[in-house]
Amino acid sequence: MPARTTPFSVYPIVLALGLAVAGCDGGDNPLAPAGADPATPGSSAPSSETSITVDAVGPEFLTAGSGPRILFSSSRSGFWDLYRMAPDGTGVVRVTSFSSLEGAPAWSPDNKRIAFSRLRPDASNVLHRDIYLMNADGSGKRWIEPQPSSARIMNPSWSPDGTRLVVSVEIPDVPQLMLMNVATGAMSFIVGAQGTVSGNYPSFDPTGKKIVYLSSNYSSIETINVDGSGHAVILAGAPYEFQTPRYSPDGKRLAFARRVGGNEDVYVRTLATGTIKRLTFHTSDDYAPTWSADGSRIAFNSFRAGPSQIFTVSSAGGTQTRITHTTTQEAEPAWSH
Repeated sequence: MPARTTPFSVYPIVLALGLAVAGCDGGDNPLAPAGADPATPGSSAPSSETSITVDAVGPEFLTAGSGPRILFSSSRSGFWDLYRMAPDGTGVVRVTSFSSLEGAPAWSPDNKRIAFSRLRPDASNVLHRDIYLMNADGSGKRWIEPQPSSARIMNPSWSPDGTRLVVSVEIPDVPQLMLMNVATGAMSFIVGAQGTVSGNYPSFDPTGKKIVYLSSNYSSIETINVDGSGHAVILAGAPYEFQTPRYSPDGKRLAFARRVGGNEDVYVRTLATGTIKRLTFHTSDDYAPTWSADGSRIAFNSFRAGPSQIFTVSSAGGTQTRITHTTTQEAEPAWSH
C-alpha cells in the first residue's frame, strides 16, 4: 500500500516500540505509565511543546452557533500542524503550533473540544503517538493520559455523549481497539467473542453503541458493538483495499475509500440496501472522507493536484470542488458536527 500523506507517514521521523503484549495492569504493560509527563513541570523528560499560536480573530474558533468548520493537518508551517477553515476553504486559522507533529483531528460532538494525535516522548525520549486534547478556542491543552505510555495510540473518534474516545493502539505492532475515558485517560480493550478486537481507524456510530473499523490488514470493513457483541463484516476484499470508514450523521450510510486496480476512490454505501455509489473517478488517489453535519457533502484528500489537497463533493456524487490551494501537503479533514 503506498505511503499516506499524513503527519506520520510522510514526515521523516522514526517511531520505536519495544514492548510485547502484556496484561492490563502493571509489569510490562505497554499502556502503563512509561515515565513522567513531559508537559508537567518538574518532569525529567524533555518537552516538545511550545505555546499555541492563535490568530487575533479568536472568536471565530468554533463554539456553539458559530457555523461549520473543517479541521485538517497541514505541513505549510514546516511541521504538521492543525488548521481550521470554512467549508469553502476561506478563513484559514492555525490551531496548533507545537514543535512536533499533529494529525487525525476529531471534533467533540458539541464542537467545543478537539482530540488529535501527537508525538510524545517517554522517559527514554522515545517518541510515540498519543492523544492530545484542547478546547476549540485554543485553551485547555492537555494530554488525555496523565503519563506517557510505550504504545502508539492513534485515530481518536468521540462517543456521541463526549465522555469517551475509541482509538487504535499498536501493542506492539498489532492494532487493537480500545476505549479511552476523556476525563481520566483510563483505557479498556474492546473484547469480542474471540478476545481483544484488532483493527484500525475506528469510529462510533451516531448512537454510540456500535463501532465501525478496518481489519488490521485493511482488507475488510467491520462493525462491532461497544460491549463486544454483534460483530459483522460489512465489506471484504484484498489486503490494503479499504480505508477510513465513517458513518453518516444519521447512521444510514457509510463513506469509505477503496482501492481498485491500483487506484483509490471515495465511495458511499447505503446500509439498509447495500447499494454502493462511487463518488470520485480521478486517476490519482482520493481518500479520507469526512461528512458534513447534514450529510449532504463529503470532504476528502486527493493527490490530483500534486501534493495532497482537500476537496469536497456532494454525498450523492457530482462535481468535486478543491478548497485548499497550496504547494504543501494538506490532509486528514474533519468536518464539524
